[in-house]
Amino acid sequence: MSIKIRGKGKNKLKLEFEDEGFSLVNLLRQNLWESGTEIKKAEFRKGHTYLDNIKLLVETTEGDPVEEVINASEEIKSDAGEFKKQTENL
Repeated sequence: MSIKIRGKGKNKLKLEFEDEGFSLVNLLRQNLWESGTEIKKAEFRKGHTYLDNIKLLVETTEGDPVEEVINASEEIKSDAGEFKKQTENL
């Protein structure tokens, strides 16, 4: 997976996910909304199904959107680790 920054401002961040499906980007978007912090917008778009990459737009009211994405990613990592622990002995 490759992630490119396609735009960055004080309270905005636009990322492009190359060769990635909706599942991971949607999970990241959902965790951003559920963080309960300063998220004003967290949405993703994809133009053509086969030709375009998914783009994620994150806007905050005050905080750094990069930090918000990092925090949401760490939460996903923690949840995945917990899921792994719970399913190891199935």
